[in-house]
Amino acid sequence: MGLISLGAGVAIGYLIGTKTGQSRVDAGIESAKKSAQETWEREEVQDFVSMASDTATRVTHEVAEGAKKAAKSASEALRKAADKADEAQEMMTDVVDEAEDIVEAKAQEFSGDQSGNGASSSGTQEDETRN
Repeated sequence: MGLISLGAGVAIGYLIGTKTGQSRVDAGIESAKKSAQETWEREEVQDFVSMASDTATRVTHEVAEGAKKAAKSASEALRKAADKADEAQEMMTDVVDEAEDIVEAKAQEFSGDQSGNGASSSGTQEDETRN
């Protein structure tokens, strides 16, 4: 492998280093350019390029439409979720308010029972002592 690399290096050095080598490289480059230009100008190649361009344009539009639909769908889903979250928040507020009302009513009921029980038991005790 090393001998092949050395030979390739010498050949490349010759082509680049000598005027004859440089003219051969330049001629090869010009020949490649000319061949590429002729190939590009062929009718089959231009037909293929046109077809590829049309396909790329169509696919781009289809992808863009799909992205618009997906974005709209996602936006609607987020709006619905936000509405549901608002409804849930309102329900939680109602539940908390109702719970506070129940606790307050029970507290008043309890304090009323306490003062009522104390008066009736002292009244009952007074009645028993009179008898």
